[in-house]
Amino acid sequence: MPIKIQSEANYDAVCLDLGITIDELVEFSKNKHNYSVGPIKCLSTLQVIEEFTLNLKEMYSANRRSVETLKTYMNFIERLKKFIEKQYPTLLISEINENHLHELLSTSVPRKGNKLSTRTLNKYLAIIRKMLEFSFERGYVGKDLRYKFQIGKTKTLPRYLSDSQIEKVLDLALQKTYGYRKRAMLYFLLGTGCRVSEATNLKVQDFNTDTGLIFIRNGKGNKERYIPIYDEVKDTILRYLKMSGIPKWDYDCKGYLFSNDEGMNREKKILDRSVQYLVRGIFDELDIGKDFTVHSFRHTFAVGCLKSGMRLEYLMQILGHENPETTKIYTELMPHDLKDEAMKYYPFPFEKLANDIFIEENE
Repeated sequence: MPIKIQSEANYDAVCLDLGITIDELVEFSKNKHNYSVGPIKCLSTLQVIEEFTLNLKEMYSANRRSVETLKTYMNFIERLKKFIEKQYPTLLISEINENHLHELLSTSVPRKGNKLSTRTLNKYLAIIRKMLEFSFERGYVGKDLRYKFQIGKTKTLPRYLSDSQIEKVLDLALQKTYGYRKRAMLYFLLGTGCRVSEATNLKVQDFNTDTGLIFIRNGKGNKERYIPIYDEVKDTILRYLKMSGIPKWDYDCKGYLFSNDEGMNREKKILDRSVQYLVRGIFDELDIGKDFTVHSFRHTFAVGCLKSGMRLEYLMQILGHENPETTKIYTELMPHDLKDEAMKYYPFPFEKLANDIFIEENE
C-alpha cells in the first residue's frame, strides 16, 4: 500500500531559488532521471547596465516613463557604469551587492553637506532593485536578487513655508532682474501646487482662462491632468503675460507660459535648474534652511489647502498623487485635531485659499 506524503514546502519559493517555473518543477518530479535544468548564462554587470539602459529608453519612447524619471535613472546608471568599468569590469550581475554601492557613493561628495540623505540613498537602491528585477525577468540571473538591496525606512515630513516667509520670498523675487517674471512663476508654484517640471512645460494655451482650468501635460509618470485656476493666480499670471508681450490671453498662443523670450512666440522655456537655482539663492539670502527646496512651494500649497478645509481626495487629484498615503502625510504637519477639522468645511470658495496663504498685491 503506497504511503501518501504531505508536504508543506513552499513550492513558489523553491522555484524562485532554483530559477525555474512551477511547470518545470512538476516535469522534473515526473522525469527525475532524465530531466535537467539548463544552465543560465549570467551576464556581467556592465552587460546588464547596457540592456537596462536600452530598455529605459524604449519605455520612455513608448510614454511609459517620464523625461524626469529617465534623467534620474540615467544620471545614476551612468555613475554606476563608470565605477564598475574602473573597479570591477568583470563583475557578474549575480555578484553585485550593497558593498559595491557604498564604495561608489564614498567616491563622490553629496552636494549638500557631508552626509547622503536616506531619501537619496533609497532612490539609488530603488534604481538598482529595478535593474535586478529587469535581470531576473529577462533570464539573466537564476533568481530574483532584489533582496540584496534593502530600502531603509525613513519618514521625512515635507517642509512648508509660513505666511511671513512667503511674503519675503515673493518680495525678494520681485527685486531680481526680470523680477516680474520670477515673482509670477513662484506665485504660480505656490498657488497651484505644480511640480517645477510641470510649470516649465506649460504652454500659454494650457492656462485656459475661459474654462478656469490648467492643463498639466507632462506630469509625473508622463500623466496628464487638469487643475483649477484660483482667481489670485489668474490675475497675477495675466498681468505677467501683459508685461511680457501678450496683452490678452489667447488660446492660439502655443509658446511657453514661462519663457526667457517674450511676445507671442515664446520658444525659450525656462529650465528647471534655473528655477531651482533662483529659489535656492532666495532661500539663502533669507536664511531659510537647507531642508527647504523649490518643492517646498508644492508642500506649502498642500498644507494651505488642508487648512482651508479641502478634502484629501480632492487635494490628491490636484497634486496628481496616485497613492492616497502620499497626500495623507500632509495631515501630520498640522495639529492632530486638524485632521478632523479639515473635513468639516468643504466646499469652500477657492479664492479663500489664496487669501489665507498669499499677501495682497499692491496694484
